[in-house]
Amino acid sequence: MAAYASLLSLGHILDQLLQHPPRQRDVFDKAQIDSLLQIITSLRDFLEDYSLIKGDEIQGLEGKIAGSAYAAEDIIENRVVDQILEDSVAESGSNSTLFCQDLQKVIEAFDCLKKDVMKLKESDQGIKLTEQPKKYATVGSFIGGASDSKNTMVGFDEDLDQMMDTLTGGESNLQILSVVGMGGIGKTTLARHIFSNPSIVSHFDLHAWVTISQQYSVHEILLGIIKDTKVVAGEGEQLTGRNVDQLGLRLHKILFGRRYLIVMDDMWSIEVWHAIKRFFPDNNNGCRILVTTRLSNVADNFHSCTPHRLPLLDEVQSWSLFCDKVFGKSESYPLELEEIGKTVVRNCGGLPLAIAAISGLLAKSSRTVEYWECVANDTYESLNMGGDGFCFEILSLSYRHLPVHLKPCFLYMAIYPEDSNIKISMLVKLWVAEGIVKPKRYRSLEEVAEDNLKDLIDRNLIQVRDYGSRNNIKSCTIHDLFRELCLKEAQKEKFLCVAMIHSLNRHPRSINNMRRLIIQRSSEKEEFQQQVYDARNSASCTRSFICRDSEYKPMKLPVRSTRLLRVLSIGRVSTQVYDARNSASCTRSFICRDSEYKPMKLPVRSTRLLRVLSIGSIYSLEDILQLVNLRCIHFEDRLFPNQLNNLESLFLPWNLQTVNFAGTKSLRPISLPTEIWEMPHLRHLKTVEGNFYLPDPPSTNSKNGRRDIFELKNLQTLSTIRNFRCTNEVLRRIPNLKKLGITYRGLSGGFGWDYYEVYNLAHLCNIESFNLNSREKLPQNFGFPRSLKKLTLTYCKVSWGYLTVVGSLPHLEVLNLLEKAVMGREWNPVEGQFLQLKSLRIADTDLEEWVADSSHFPNLEKLQLKWLRHLKEIPYGIGEIGTLRSISLYLCSSSANASAEKIQEEQQQLGNSDLQVTIVRQEEIFTL
Repeated sequence: MAAYASLLSLGHILDQLLQHPPRQRDVFDKAQIDSLLQIITSLRDFLEDYSLIKGDEIQGLEGKIAGSAYAAEDIIENRVVDQILEDSVAESGSNSTLFCQDLQKVIEAFDCLKKDVMKLKESDQGIKLTEQPKKYATVGSFIGGASDSKNTMVGFDEDLDQMMDTLTGGESNLQILSVVGMGGIGKTTLARHIFSNPSIVSHFDLHAWVTISQQYSVHEILLGIIKDTKVVAGEGEQLTGRNVDQLGLRLHKILFGRRYLIVMDDMWSIEVWHAIKRFFPDNNNGCRILVTTRLSNVADNFHSCTPHRLPLLDEVQSWSLFCDKVFGKSESYPLELEEIGKTVVRNCGGLPLAIAAISGLLAKSSRTVEYWECVANDTYESLNMGGDGFCFEILSLSYRHLPVHLKPCFLYMAIYPEDSNIKISMLVKLWVAEGIVKPKRYRSLEEVAEDNLKDLIDRNLIQVRDYGSRNNIKSCTIHDLFRELCLKEAQKEKFLCVAMIHSLNRHPRSINNMRRLIIQRSSEKEEFQQQVYDARNSASCTRSFICRDSEYKPMKLPVRSTRLLRVLSIGRVSTQVYDARNSASCTRSFICRDSEYKPMKLPVRSTRLLRVLSIGSIYSLEDILQLVNLRCIHFEDRLFPNQLNNLESLFLPWNLQTVNFAGTKSLRPISLPTEIWEMPHLRHLKTVEGNFYLPDPPSTNSKNGRRDIFELKNLQTLSTIRNFRCTNEVLRRIPNLKKLGITYRGLSGGFGWDYYEVYNLAHLCNIESFNLNSREKLPQNFGFPRSLKKLTLTYCKVSWGYLTVVGSLPHLEVLNLLEKAVMGREWNPVEGQFLQLKSLRIADTDLEEWVADSSHFPNLEKLQLKWLRHLKEIPYGIGEIGTLRSISLYLCSSSANASAEKIQEEQQQLGNSDLQVTIVRQEEIFTL
């Protein structure tokens, strides 16, 4: 996996060099770059085909591939930095020759690897995945264990009853039921209890159980089902020699006319069902097939019944399961072990498999407080001790089965602390900046990254934490046990390492050659600052350096010689960052937060190859912008205004993707440099205050009389720009913009709306989100793009009738009308508009009369009203919208509050208990 990730990263660099060289001089031999790109593409294809084969020869080859890719990356990026900064040594002819020679050595090394790959493909070890010897299905393996007392069902009583009712009642036609959930959550246990239940046994004429392997064999699946029906006793050897069609016909004959129940446990692919479904007759007598799977997309393909999704256990259910397995149902637990036992259970995070593993260990161990405290302090290691590590072995199946392009994205989750609320927008940017997202034609890297995230969620490896207003995934989390799996696999693959500082002191060489290093404090008594600084000589190849100090105390950080830095993330640091610059020479990214807000300088020469920079209070902006290898600059906290006066160096980073001044403040408007139009890799440019002007694109170059015209095809976010001129020349350079934020104010000095050509905005056909803040009343010809899904208007002071322009937008799902966006006492929306609107938010207007019914917002799901002190009532027809799920009011009139309560009451009387109404009144604010 590390080899594949390194090839992806190198491929991104080579593509960028070919498409948009860092400067106009011929620094690189195009033939060399083409040759290298061709070789790494073939190696990447090989790893995609052979990713699950883990022989010694394959693993050795992967190590060589990763080493060669890292070497090529270092050579190329060092050369780019030298060239851009125009070092005199770098520009010498001898140095240029040396660079070409070094790159040629890497190409020759890759050529040798390619030859090794060809030999491997021809050998027995090189059999492709589709040609591997099958791990055949195992049949009836649960029999005899279903009634075992250790297979306790806790927390799934309702699930059990629902499944039993569906299996024995309902439709007479053949139905396929699916149970879906993350590995270890109890799918198989639930299915076992159902299968062995006496009422189920008596209800069905035939029963069979088959466990589907990842590399399945249709022949073995059919043979296993036939044998488990017990109808063909004595025919086993005869059936083994039959082909798939013959076995399928035999199975069809056995099942025909009988009421049967077939359990297919742990299905990984819908193709399995497509291959065998023709052999299952619909006898119209209540036949059932029960499928368990970790993959939501597999469960969703069975349309006869809604997938049954198993949740994690809550604390009460977890404790009950733990007690049942440790002490038995008849034995009471010792009171002195209750508190520490509950700590152990909490560490399992509600995952039944984890609870079962730790319970099995403690049930056979000494019941002393000392021993249980030892187990609680290192729960994960205890899980490995229980049953020879079967817990993580089962969980790891989900990882091992991942396509190779998803593995780096999944393992990258290990950089986040336990129980983190992971913001999707930042995670996607980090994946892209790290170069671990495989490009796809006609898709942006962000879109591919979001697809990867959804795939990981469908596989139940990551859980959704929050949704946005458009039901898009806003944040996610990863179960602690899966995070531990990430840590173990990532360290084994040398993809990243999370180390406790005390272990670095004992084993400083343990981080040698680690490309991404995360250091954490494990004890409050540790001298964290000095020990991190002392570890600098062991992290010479680190690309990402992340230090997490739970105390958030100023600390020394080794950032010296960080030419190859990708990520350096620190909790909070002071000016000691500059003093501790002697380590992590290969690190790529720098994320630094300082609670002291003290200006400081950054060691520019020693951080030249930095890729990602996220800082709180490092105010030497001039130094920061000299880091020409940066891909991401993120300012989380305030910058002194005088630091923003000169942004001319912003164009120096040749591969800059993200610039986020979201936390900055300025006393006056700042103009971005004209060179912003010569940054073809720019993907996201964001400010919050709206004090940044975007200059007009340049038209000529003083050297040759013309300037190369770049289209910023990768630019997706542009927010918030002040007094944005929407000329055709500007808009044609940003054709793929998805998010746009504009502030219009002070349109004086002879410049009216015509000067800004806002009617041209309608030509941006890919815009999905638009935030408009205007202190000037909008003109009638304002060009709202028809592709909009989310629109936020602030201070626009248009009339309610003006919203007919907005209501006609065919894809609009979210509308936010904030702070005098619309003025007027009465709103009569036009029927036939707002047809796709799901979320409506209105705040701080003088609206009194609102006339509407269910036909005006037919798909509305969420209504939010704030500071509507004059609104007489919410239209009662709003409550009749079938999709409406919530109404919330904050400091609105008492009559509006009363109407909301009446709507809820009427809906409850009609049997609609799903509608939630939340009201925050003025007196409640004062009480708080």
